[in-house]
Amino acid sequence: MGTGRYIYGLIRSTEDKDFGYIGLEHEGKPGRVYTVRIDSIAAVVSEYASRDKMLPLRKNLDPHHRVLREVMKVATMVPMTFGHLAKGDDEIARILRRNRDSINGEFDRVDGKVEMTLKVKWDVDNIFDYFVGLDPELAAFRDELFGRSHAPAPAEKIELGKMFEQRLNQERQEQTERVVEAFRPRCCEIKENPPKNETTVMDLAFLIKRDAIKAFEEGVYQVAGTFPTQYIFDFSGPWAPFNFVKIDLRKAAV
Repeated sequence: MGTGRYIYGLIRSTEDKDFGYIGLEHEGKPGRVYTVRIDSIAAVVSEYASRDKMLPLRKNLDPHHRVLREVMKVATMVPMTFGHLAKGDDEIARILRRNRDSINGEFDRVDGKVEMTLKVKWDVDNIFDYFVGLDPELAAFRDELFGRSHAPAPAEKIELGKMFEQRLNQERQEQTERVVEAFRPRCCEIKENPPKNETTVMDLAFLIKRDAIKAFEEGVYQVAGTFPTQYIFDFSGPWAPFNFVKIDLRKAAV
């Protein structure tokens, strides 16, 4: 097996660039990160042994994100998800040439912009008990089921669980709409990602102009101040706009 190329993302550039030895490990040391360019479209790549499986291990994820951070300092980046591989520079050049229109469309949409993320969680000891305290109907049904001399039937427990889930999702929807409306004037695009666990209220990604980062951060503190103390706001970024890029070079190569 020969040496392939790992693709970190795409940038606009009218000249070839060399970002130094900051890439994924190749032959026992960090790989050299450089660009493969067609006109003003350039793929940011490094050499990678084709025989090696690309696994999402920390030793691979860390340099992947390091390259994105470094490149973002000098250019708007259309990032690729982890694991994009090509056989060589010639294959990458063919992909760029064949898909230049769709790639330029992505650049036009995200040029000069970055991604900020916002996660909001309930900071409570027991999420069920928290909602029982908020919802008299849920509390009454819980007390009815567990206040008897005999244990609730399985169907009754299922009904209680459904009522809790309904109340949980209703609260998520209402609070997410509230936050989204507050940030809509500050953002170019907003994406709602599904909550990963019961205590997550919302998981949002915002596409904003690079010069609006400070205003966005100030907005988070302002909005968070209008919520009860049980709501914890955690924002991060700036990142490359992963949630807003719609091109996949692995599909484009077909």
